[in-house]
Amino acid sequence: MKALTAYYSQTGITAKIARFINAELGGDLEAIRETELVNVQRTLPPQGQTVSVHPQERIEEVKHDPGAYDLVIIGTPVWGFQISTPVRAYIKRYHASFKAAAYFVTCDATGADKVLRDMESFSGVGAKAQLVIRKADLQEGLFREKVKQFVHDVQKS
Repeated sequence: MKALTAYYSQTGITAKIARFINAELGGDLEAIRETELVNVQRTLPPQGQTVSVHPQERIEEVKHDPGAYDLVIIGTPVWGFQISTPVRAYIKRYHASFKAAAYFVTCDATGADKVLRDMESFSGVGAKAQLVIRKADLQEGLFREKVKQFVHDVQKS
């Protein structure tokens, strides 16, 4: 199975987990990189109030075409119970080429389940496996076993 692990990481934690997954599974690694953030403004009637909605993220062109892989593993930090905007942009741009997918998230404590459901929904591809790494998992060293189990689940499905 030819696998691609694509991830966005602002602090380095999601990158660390992506590298562990890639070391266990093999394949290629793709860092999703943002280029610029474009704020989208909407005017709401009747008071004409202007509000910001989800910003549209511009991401750099990828080095690896996700359509060339049997499996795309996508990782994101949880941002306020949401998928990070760079990963949202990646899924939006490439979801039609995903043959199979698995998802992982990193978070402080909560929001992971919602983000995993959203990733599956936005991509239109059911998860072969899912992984949640919380801050406590990193501090206690539990992430290694969780990553091994995730890779095992990916390989057996």
